Amino acid sequence: MCYYRQYYPSVQLADFIECYWVLQAPDRFMDAPDRLIPGGRVELIFNFGDPADWLITADNPRGTRLSGPVMMGQRNQVFYVKSTGKVRLLGMRFKPGGLASFTRVPVSELLNVLLPAELLLGKAVNSLESRLSDCSDDAKQIQLLETILKTELKNTPTDLLVVNQTIAMLRNSRDDISIDTICQQTGWYYKKLERIFLKNVGYTPKHYQKILRFNKAVRYMRTTNTLTDVCHACNYFDQAHFIRDFRLFTGTTPSQFKKEDNKIADILIKHQVV
Repeated sequence: MCYYRQYYPSVQLADFIECYWVLQAPDRFMDAPDRLIPGGRVELIFNFGDPADWLITADNPRGTRLSGPVMMGQRNQVFYVKSTGKVRLLGMRFKPGGLASFTRVPVSELLNVLLPAELLLGKAVNSLESRLSDCSDDAKQIQLLETILKTELKNTPTDLLVVNQTIAMLRNSRDDISIDTICQQTGWYYKKLERIFLKNVGYTPKHYQKILRFNKAVRYMRTTNTLTDVCHACNYFDQAHFIRDFRLFTGTTPSQFKKEDNKIADILIKHQVV
C-alpha cells in the first residue's frame, strides 16, 4: 500500500520551503516507468529504500541513478522514474526562488538535471541522510531537517521579493495576465525580470507562466470531462493549443492521460498546489 504525506515548514522557513514529503511503497509500486510532469520546483530527495532510476527519456532509457541525497532540478518536459524495489523517500520541495537562500548556484543551471546534493549544499548533506535514516518517525525527520535548514539559511536574496510578487500576480489573476502587463504595473523592465527569474526560478517568466497554466489545467481536468471547459477556464487559445502543451509536458494526450495509471502525477495533482 502506498503512503504519501506532506508536512509544512515553520514560519521561519515558509518563504523558502513549500513542503516536506514522505513517500513509502512496497515492491512493484513503480516497476514500470512513471511520469514526472513539470511542476516548476526544485526538490531535495533522500532515498532510504532501493535505488530509483530518475529522468528516464527515450534517449536515456536507463535514466539517472545516484546514491546519496540528490537535487532534482525544475523541468520543462516530461520525464519518467522507475523504482527497483521498495520505495522509501523523504523529500523537500523548495518554493520557486526558495533555493537561492541556501546556495549561490543559479537555478537555471538545474533545468532538467539530477545531481548529488553535496554539489550545491556541501558534504554535510550526506551525513544528514544517515541521521535522518536513524529517526524513528516522520515527525522526527522533519524536526531534524528544520533544525539544519535554519542554521544553513543565508540572507534572503533581494530578488526574492520581485520573484514572489510576480508569481503572486500570475497565480491570483483571474485573467491570463501577460508578463508585459506585470512589467507595466510594477515598472520593472522585462529583461531585468527575465534575468532575475532565470537565476532564482530557473525559467523565463513567460515559460514559468506556461508551466503554471498547464498545472492549473491538469488539475481542472479532474473536475470536468470536456476540453472546451479546460481551455476556457485556463485561457488556452483553443484545444489544439492546449493539446500541444499537454503533449510536451506529459508525453501523451489528455484523454490517454486520464485512462492511465500515473501514480506520481496523481499524487502531486491531488496534494501539490499550483
